[in-house]
Amino acid sequence: MNSGYIYFDNAATTYPKPEEVKQALFECVERYCANPGRSTHRMALRSSEAVYEVRELISEFIGCELADRIVFETNATYALNTAIRGLVNHKCHVITSDLEHNSVLRPLYRAQREYGCEISSYRSDNSIRESITEVIRDDTEFIVTSIASNVTGRVTDIESLSEIASERGIKLIIDASQYIGHFSVNVKKTPIDVLCAPGHKALFGIQGSGFMYVRDGLNFPTLVDGGGGSDTFNSEMPEYLPERFEAGTLNTPAIVSLGAGIKFITSLGEENIKKKIESLTSLLKDVLVMNDADIYGCNNGIASFSLRGISPSRLSVMLDEYGIATRSGLHCAPLVHKRLGTEKSGLVRVSLSIMNNENELDRFSETLKKIRK
Repeated sequence: MNSGYIYFDNAATTYPKPEEVKQALFECVERYCANPGRSTHRMALRSSEAVYEVRELISEFIGCELADRIVFETNATYALNTAIRGLVNHKCHVITSDLEHNSVLRPLYRAQREYGCEISSYRSDNSIRESITEVIRDDTEFIVTSIASNVTGRVTDIESLSEIASERGIKLIIDASQYIGHFSVNVKKTPIDVLCAPGHKALFGIQGSGFMYVRDGLNFPTLVDGGGGSDTFNSEMPEYLPERFEAGTLNTPAIVSLGAGIKFITSLGEENIKKKIESLTSLLKDVLVMNDADIYGCNNGIASFSLRGISPSRLSVMLDEYGIATRSGLHCAPLVHKRLGTEKSGLVRVSLSIMNNENELDRFSETLKKIRK
């Protein structure tokens, strides 16, 4: 991509990737990219070692004491489907939020159709404890929710969610897609039953990387069955993790890239990342205010907005013509847009990463001025 091109679509996939990630990816593909966990030749063994190293890295990164509770998935959507379809497989009451992405909603709607599950949504703009208290019931078995919106950037209090779930004996399934990498997660201090996350967003891995953390002692049916390199004569997938949920050949290059991304994040320091994202978000909001934009949310490096007189889809195309990548539309999050009243038009979304800078936001501001004229 031309060095003058500005990339503001990091909530979808981060770009550019750090040099450390590209180097680790190249080394994997060039030197040892064989099937992990299958053969005993040196390349396969090196692949197995690389995969396990990343499993340990993730485990340490999220405060998990057992590396085998980290299951590799192709993205957060597959992880969420594995967890939701494996656990919400009977008639019960489920709580989710009014900010959800379809990767949470569609598996829940399937459970609603197939098992008669009842779904309630809590309002994310109130205190979490107050909002959930309004919808919680004696038969509530699950809270399935994201902890940061991909449309408004609003961040949910994960500590309160964990406390409520623990107090009421409710299983907590978390979508950390827009949260992890900008904020720290510690599943020991803040107990969670299942945590699902992509690798290709703020963790700086490539597409095809992601993981699911499953609390020790929790097990559920598989979504996909197949080869795993162990327990071959068993007609079902093994009971033990991570092999139970890792059917077929793992995407070793993507997993290696995720590990390199986590090392990069760790080297910068999570607090430093948080401060930079906060600073860039503040500048982004100033730019939108100065350009008389209608702002529907601006938090955590994400802003969704519109300009009067220009449709969001047209505005996003015009920005691209000026060399600025944004995303327009409904962002796979129907409940948010219904609440905002933008279900027909959608919005333009700008989403930042720590690879962005103030000069890019200055150019974005100048471009909006040109478009408005």
